[in-house]
Order: sequence, then C-alpha cells, then structure tokens
Amino acid sequence: MGMSGLIDKISVLGRDFTIQTEFIDGEEAKIRTLVYDGGRMVTSREIRSGSTIDIGGETDAAVRLQHMRITETLTERAADLGAAKTSSPPPPPTPPPVAAAPQLALKKTTRPPVEPGSHLETAIAVRQTIGPFGIAFAHPAPTTAAGYEQALDSVDAALDAIREAPTYDTLRLDEQLTLIALKSQLETWRLADKDLAMATEIWPTVAGFARHLQKVNHRRNLVVFDHEMLIWSMSELGKGKITGEMIEGLQGLGGRDAELDVFLRDPDAMDALELFEILLRLMDQTLA
Repeated sequence: MGMSGLIDKISVLGRDFTIQTEFIDGEEAKIRTLVYDGGRMVTSREIRSGSTIDIGGETDAAVRLQHMRITETLTERAADLGAAKTSSPPPPPTPPPVAAAPQLALKKTTRPPVEPGSHLETAIAVRQTIGPFGIAFAHPAPTTAAGYEQALDSVDAALDAIREAPTYDTLRLDEQLTLIALKSQLETWRLADKDLAMATEIWPTVAGFARHLQKVNHRRNLVVFDHEMLIWSMSELGKGKITGEMIEGLQGLGGRDAELDVFLRDPDAMDALELFEILLRLMDQTLA
C-alpha cells in the first residue's frame, strides 16, 4: 500500500491538535483526513480517489486540496483561540507550525443573516421543532418492557410537542400523516395496557420516523447556512470567549446535535474548548 500525506499541528488552550491527510492506495483508493487531540481522534473524513476532488488523477494535488479544505476553516481560527486564551491581554497571534501545507490567511467572517419570513427562517424553525425527535429516537429498540414503556411515553410527549408547535402546519403532509398514525398506535397501545408485543411493533416506525426527520439537515439552504454559521462561530471563538451574539446565532443550529442543544440550554455549563470541539465535529459533518 502506497501513501502520500500532509500533517499540520495546531495548539488550542495548551492542547495539541494534529490534522493529517493521506492518500491510501489499493482497489478502493481514497484520501483520508484525521484530526487528533493528542492521541484521541476527534473527527475524520474520507473521499474516494476518483471523485471530483481527485483532479486528473494527480494524487499529490488531490491530497493537498483535501488537506487545505479542512485546514482552511480550522487552522487559523484554532490558533487565534489558543492565543486569545493563553494570556491577558493576548499577544499578537502567531502562525501555527506547518509541515507541508502553505500558510493560510485568516478570513474575516460575518454572522449569516436570516431574513424574516424567508424560506431559510422557516426551515430553521422546522428543524428546531422536529430535530429533537430525530436526535432522541433514532436508536435501536429498548431491551426490556420497562424500557419500551419509558421510551414510548417519551415518544408520545415529543409528538404532542411537535403538534403544538407554531411550525406544525409547515411540515410536509407525509410527515404530518406519519405523526398522526403514530399517535393512533400509541393510543391503541395504552388501551391494551401497554402490551409489550404491540410496543415492539410500534418501535420500528418510531425509529424510522426519527431517521427521516434527521434528513432535514440535508436541505440545501440549511447546509449553506450551517456552514457559514459554523465558520463565523469558530472565528468568534478566536476572540477567546463565548459571546451572547454567538449563542444567539447558534440557536439556528438547534435540533441538529444533542451536545449543541445541551450547550444552548445552559451555555454557562460549557467552556470555549468544549464548544470548539462540538463545532469542529459539526463542521466535518457539514463538509461531508
């Protein structure tokens, strides 16, 4: 197996992150980027060689392009975050050590606007309504009768919350029909004294509906918004603190990720580095 690769190292609040991109040869050749926090892998991304990123089959150029695409949004912002937090007042930021990739200039970013009444505003509101259901119930079935009872009671409460939300009427018709059908099944289950066999028949519909609702994150206007919001938020973190404007902006990503939702409910319970790791993971998912 032949390999061609690049490695960058960046320091954030005294912790060393390594960004490694390599070409892996073989029947299913691919370009892989890994991000490590010390010895722990934080995130990864793979692109099969031969895709649009592999221009003309020139693997070295393709590796550089993939590597720069990841480091462009992470390297300088991470360096600024580390510089801002190490002292007060902060010293002038220094460029991170680069093994092979060229130095990248920090881009000025602005918070992405959400026009009132726009399709984007509606899409964000819909995600905030249905996203928590997708996060909570897209998992394997419970293993005990008590587990089924607790899970289906939670499902019932979550469905009621969706039906009572102002954005309910903007849901697609098939989603509304599935929700109504699930409510009917749960009512029948209760009339049957929460029969276990009936519960096992309901759960596949619950999990399938949850996975379907998660696809709201793939809608084009949300993908573009998420990417811009993550870049802006990571730039703001480079100033060394979590601001009220950042918290307000990240509300637009509510319903997308369980850990981010925890932060949005209680921003004081999380520090800048913990938020940075969440945003780093979400950026990788957005680029995929």
